[in-house]
Amino acid sequence: MGFQVSVDKYKIMLPEANGTGAIGEVLSTPLIGATDTFISIGPFEDKVTAENVLKYIKTKFARTMLGVKKVTQHNPRATWVKVPMQDFTKNSDIDWSQSIHDIDQQLYKKYGLTDEEINFIETKVQAMD
Repeated sequence: MGFQVSVDKYKIMLPEANGTGAIGEVLSTPLIGATDTFISIGPFEDKVTAENVLKYIKTKFARTMLGVKKVTQHNPRATWVKVPMQDFTKNSDIDWSQSIHDIDQQLYKKYGLTDEEINFIETKVQAMD
């Protein structure tokens, strides 16, 4: 088992204990940085990629998928298993330069969500800035 220091990389940090476990709940504000009281997502080679991941985490789509497995405030790696991995580079099929709302629309289309599924997410999940 090895340990790699990556102080020159970007990571998305989320509190390990976060929310109540309600589907689509607003997460505590994710940030780019590091501290031992947070779980990290990354590392990423550049800030743009990290910012794209941060946008994805804030989408209603990703938080709904997170809510499938997250039933308490605890936020371990296993709760993220149903959140589909994306390409966060400029080669992505998602235009990450768009607003979070518009990214959600792209994700709904990409995964073939029905009008009923989209309506459920849009009415039950709060937006994150």
